[in-house]
Amino acid sequence: MPLVRLEADEEPAPNLAPMIDVILVLTIFFMCATKFSGDERKFDLDLPQVGGAAVVDGARPEIVEVEASGALRLGPDDVAIAELGPRLAALREQRPDVAVMIRGETTVPHGRMAEVYEACRGAGVRHVAISVRTRPETRRQ
Repeated sequence: MPLVRLEADEEPAPNLAPMIDVILVLTIFFMCATKFSGDERKFDLDLPQVGGAAVVDGARPEIVEVEASGALRLGPDDVAIAELGPRLAALREQRPDVAVMIRGETTVPHGRMAEVYEACRGAGVRHVAISVRTRPETRRQ
């Protein structure tokens, strides 16, 4: 049975509005994802690896990086261990629920990491985490 056209001037065409909406949503998602992970990629640190790790809850954490040489960086600024505590205390006054992520290289001595951790605790920061890289899953036999 042949199909009968009701209107001769209307040609079938794909609806592009949903495709454009999806492309815009994906663009915004990737722009945000790139911005949020940009701070993590500024400095090339060799993080320790663990079998499992917990995710940090809360708002965007302040990042304290500890290089193998022992140098400290709070966000983009280089800091000394003596000024780390007061800087974190000032941040805690602005945001009482501030979280701190300590990123230390694999070769950083445990004592240096403990100093940074203690500076965070001394500043009254309650949410402190240590950044690690999870190992790829290995098959047990």
